[in-house]
Order: sequence, then C-alpha cells, then structure tokens
Amino acid sequence: MSLKRILKLLLAFFTGQGVTVVTQLLVPPLFLHWYAHGVEAYGEWVTLSAAVAYLNTLNYGIQNYANNQITIHFNRGEVEEGRAVQASAFRLLLIAVAVPALTGAAVLLMPLAKWLGLRYVSSLGASVTVFLMILQLVTNWCFVLIAASYMAVGEAHRGTNWVSGQRLMAALAMAFFLWRRASFPVLALAQFGSMLLFTLLVLIDVRIRAPILLPAWRLGSWRRAMSMVKPTAWFVLLGMSGFLSWQGPVLLIQKFLGPASVAVFALTRMVFNMSRQILVVVTYSISQEITHLVGQRDWKQLRRLYELSEKVVLLLIPTVTIGTLLISPFLFTIWLHKRSVYVPAICLTMAAVSGVMGIKEHKYQFQWSSNEHTSLSKFTLAAYAVMLAVSAAVLKPLGIQGFLVVWALTEVAQVIYILRLNSRLFPAEVGISARPVMRLGGLLLASLALAVYPCQHDVSWSLPIVVAVATAMTLLLGVVSYFAFDLGEVLEALQSKLRGRVAVAK
Repeated sequence: MSLKRILKLLLAFFTGQGVTVVTQLLVPPLFLHWYAHGVEAYGEWVTLSAAVAYLNTLNYGIQNYANNQITIHFNRGEVEEGRAVQASAFRLLLIAVAVPALTGAAVLLMPLAKWLGLRYVSSLGASVTVFLMILQLVTNWCFVLIAASYMAVGEAHRGTNWVSGQRLMAALAMAFFLWRRASFPVLALAQFGSMLLFTLLVLIDVRIRAPILLPAWRLGSWRRAMSMVKPTAWFVLLGMSGFLSWQGPVLLIQKFLGPASVAVFALTRMVFNMSRQILVVVTYSISQEITHLVGQRDWKQLRRLYELSEKVVLLLIPTVTIGTLLISPFLFTIWLHKRSVYVPAICLTMAAVSGVMGIKEHKYQFQWSSNEHTSLSKFTLAAYAVMLAVSAAVLKPLGIQGFLVVWALTEVAQVIYILRLNSRLFPAEVGISARPVMRLGGLLLASLALAVYPCQHDVSWSLPIVVAVATAMTLLLGVVSYFAFDLGEVLEALQSKLRGRVAVAK
C-alpha cells in the first residue's frame, strides 16, 4: 500500500472536485440571471443533457474493465498481456463510437422538443444541441480511456489532472457563451471543441511521459476484443444504473411536474453532490491502490486499506451531510440569489439520500476497482428500475418529496447488498465487519432527527444565524464521529508511515 500514490491521487481528485464546484457555481446562476425564463431554461438544458447521457452506457464497461485489467496485468509483471488488453479495448471502443456517431444524425429529424415537452428552445435547436452533445460524448470516450491508462504505471493522478483540465476549459468556455446569452447549440459546440483539443493534448503527453501506454493496434485482436464483451457488459449495466438514478428522475419530473420542478430538484441535488465530493475524493483516491493490491493478491493490506479508509469516510458522512443541510439557505441566497429555491422538506430528505450514498460509494469502490462487479451490476440495475417504476406512480400525488423517499429506501437496500459482496471479496481468513456501518446508521438517523427543527425554521432566520447554527452542529458531529469511529488509529497509521519515510531519508 503506497501512501505517496494515495496522496497524489487525493490531491488530483481535490483539484478535480474544485473544478466541479467551479462549474456548478458558474453555470446555474448564469442561466438563471442572463436568460429570459432562466429557471425554466436551465431545467430544459438539464433535460436535454439527461436525454443524451444514456448513450454513455455504451462505453462504460470498456473504459473501466480495460483499465482495471491493464493495471492488474502490469502489477503482475505481465506487461505485454496488459498492452494486448488495451489494444483490444480500443478495437471494441471503435464499435461503441461508430454506433452513436453514425446514427446520431437521425436526431436532427426527430421532434425532440415535442417529445420532451420543451417550451423555451425550438425543435431544431433541441435536435442540433443533442447531436453536438453526442459528438462530445463519443470523443470523451477516447480521451478518458487514454487518460485513465496512467493508472497502469502508478500515475493515475496525472490522468485525473488531464480530465480536470478539460472540464475546467469546457466550464469556462460555457460560462463565456452563457454570459453572451448564446443559443443551446453554441453551448454544446463549445463543449465539443474543448474535448477534441484535450484528446490531442493527452495523446502528446502520453507519447512523451509514458510511451508504453500508447495504444499499439498490432497487439490487439478482434477475438480478444469480443471476449471482453461479457465482462464489460456488466459495467454497462452499472452505467445504465447511473442513468436511471441520475437522469431518469429528471426526465420523470419534467414529464409529470414541468421544468421549474426539474430546476428545483437539480439545484438541490447539486448542492448535496458538491458537498459529498469530499467523500468521493477520499474514496476515489484509494481506487488505484485497490487495483494494485488485488493484482498482487495482498489481502491483508487490502483489508487494512478498507478499514482505515472506512473510518475517514464514516467520520465525514454525518458532518458533511448535516452541515450541508443546515447551510443550504445561505448557499441558495449567496449563490443563486433565490432563497425561495430552498424547500426544507426536500433538502431534509435529500440529506438522507446523500448520507446513505456516501456509505454506498465507499463500499462500491472495492467491487468496482477489483473487476468483481457482476452481481453488483445486476442488483443495482434492478433496484433503480423498481425505484423509477414506483416513482412514476408517486410523483404526481406526492411530488419531489415522494420520489426522494423512494430513492432513500433504494440506496439503503443497495448498501446492505454491497456489504455482503464486500465480505465475499476477501478470503475467509481475512474477514471484515459491518458494525461500523451499523453504528453510522444510528448516528445519521439521530443527526437528521436533531436537524429537523433548525431545518424547518432557518427559512426565516437571518444568514448569520444560519451559518452559526450550521457551523456549531457540524463541529459537534465532527467531535462525536471522531471518537465513535476511532480516527486515532488513522492518525497513528499516517504518523507511522511518515516516520518511516523520514528515517529512510536520513
């Protein structure tokens, strides 16, 4: 287990999440304040993005399975085998790119505005926007597969930085054109152009930095590429699950409640997603180490990584979740200048969803990074399909609040199932315990109960009082969580690693 690699990747992910925050802070306010019918226009942009996102499932499996497998081979000294997997993956990717690229032009003939119930963008404008989004998406597949290959040589942070750089450029370009009140097709074209540029730049960087990672077409074979279809298909199911959980609700809310409700839901979800990125960064920073340790079959170190990272994530979940919930009126006022977007009941239930997802995303990573995702993909897809079916029945009578309750229960079911899968990942003699998660569940429920009163009344509180209450509650939960999850062991492990490095340096 390499602390140096973890810290480098942690820093890279913090940078990436900073870019995400910049994007989320820039784009919605520009939509809301520079466009006529800004809330509705933003809701329709989100809807069009959701309509395209399902295509990403075509590449989801190729990218993740291939890079995990390449890294496993490299860590076992099987470099040529790893390169053969990479070359074959690019052959398979060509098929995935060709399908939407060649058929995407048909979108130009479809009445998308009518199908999606759009009122503030023309039918042609909607079709051109979606077509350009498709081109941007398939270009991104090539870009990410190349950038993520740095993980095979222990430099996953470098690929992550390239991805972050592209997203920052796309965000700044979009902000400029939003400020100019550009049409939807122009916004989509700006994103596509930045993706083309960065695909070329990362190829140049790989050639200079790690030429062994340049795809070698001759090393691959169509036979091997076809053999990869089955394992990558399970990742595709996970991609479909992501579409059902993130884009499916947007399309349903647009259908039953309209673009204004889409905007409220998307903005509330965005606030909790921004804060939860702290948890995601901790989880993703260990992904490279998980793959390396699985490749080396070092189960004791993998369990150590599991337990230490779990303590950090479990400390952060209640503090980040409740802190975000109580600071939300301040964020909506300062960020959007629309405190009316803050709906206490929706934020409270979204906090419950976000807290459970924080647990799930940590446990999920161990299945994901080890390519042991088959059972997980089946269960997750079924869970989200049931969630949307039930939501379609409750959205009209119960609104967004009803959907969020269904979503929270779906996430709880997944956490229980993933904990079982985690225990199977390790050999019988290297067991793991679910007790820390059960302890967190109790703490999270108690924290949400304590937050009900301030959550309901901070609508009328002044902003200084909102900030003071949120800060006090966050600090209190931080102290309680520190002792509840024994963070002292994590500090001791870090100090031991650092002392060892100092001793070597001397």
